[in-house]
Amino acid sequence: MSVTPSFEPVAWPDDAEAAVAFLTGDGWPFHSTPHLGADEADEIEIAGDDIASFWIRVDGSNVGLIRVFDLDDVETGSPLFDLRITASYRGRGLGVIAVRWLTDHLFSSYEPLHRIEATTRDDNLAMQAVFSRCGYRLEGRFVEAWLNDDGSRADSLAYAILRREWAASAAGSATSNETA
Repeated sequence: MSVTPSFEPVAWPDDAEAAVAFLTGDGWPFHSTPHLGADEADEIEIAGDDIASFWIRVDGSNVGLIRVFDLDDVETGSPLFDLRITASYRGRGLGVIAVRWLTDHLFSSYEPLHRIEATTRDDNLAMQAVFSRCGYRLEGRFVEAWLNDDGSRADSLAYAILRREWAASAAGSATSNETA
């Protein structure tokens, strides 16, 4: 079953209560703290000078949240992002749609942006597949760098995409859509 999401900026501080409810209303198995309490969720930065966040909405409901960090460093650095999708929408292609949308949005909105980076745990095979399908390349493995809530450690995998790779991919998509 396919879904057609919309992506809308989180209105801060108006959406603060909705953000806490979203973050505490589901489990996040591939995040350091898979089950957040209200105090922990309230500490997660949703907005700021170098942070932008977007709701992923389907039929008017918040089914995902994208947070982008390090936006004050787009000329010389690389923003990172955090993607959370509710359990009922995982495995339905929403991750690919969201990462493609975010990649297009960032490269289209920030002309000096050269690259976008992302990380995931080595056991998050679904996110690794999303990165691959969206043109991100695996750039590194950080052994036991991810501290889990239970004290265990996982390897962290680093992915990235360059502007020129995104542009070539976008041109290829446009060509294949024209010939379809």
